[in-house]
Amino acid sequence: MESTHRISRPVVLYVDDERGNLSAFMAAFRHEFDVHVAQSATEALDVLSAIPVDVLITDQRMPTITGIEFVRGIKESFPEVVKMILTGFADHEVVMEALNEGLVYRFFEKPWNQLVISQDVHKAFDMLQSYRARKRNLLEMRENLKRGVDSVNELLSHLTLQQDTLGLGMAKELQEILEG
Repeated sequence: MESTHRISRPVVLYVDDERGNLSAFMAAFRHEFDVHVAQSATEALDVLSAIPVDVLITDQRMPTITGIEFVRGIKESFPEVVKMILTGFADHEVVMEALNEGLVYRFFEKPWNQLVISQDVHKAFDMLQSYRARKRNLLEMRENLKRGVDSVNELLSHLTLQQDTLGLGMAKELQEILEG
């Protein structure tokens, strides 16, 4: 069941070379998402560099670059952006290949279905929020472990100065456990 009390809205970047499609997307989703649009890959890169985007939806067929080529080009620089492709042509084989490669999370066919896009963007956003929370927890755990290792190393130094062989042996064992 979809939650109606979202803390934050997904930031969505929609890329399409046709201005009418950009306007239609903006009108359809402006109340549900924080929508940004770009009419080219170059404009999209500017937006991606300027703001933290959660979900990118790009048209597959554009004059200078395909959606998949664009996604492939930004994969390394924007790994946390969930990428989706919108296609109106017989590109299913290419799009399925991109799905199998892990380049894109979903693809949609033109004309797009507002409910399907809404649901999939929210699923992607929820997945991304969960990923970010796990990442924060892991980084916190790593920092706590580092502080533990630093404390044991400090204890070892202190016990070495005190020439406390029993305490030194226990501290070295603790160090091996923490580092091992």
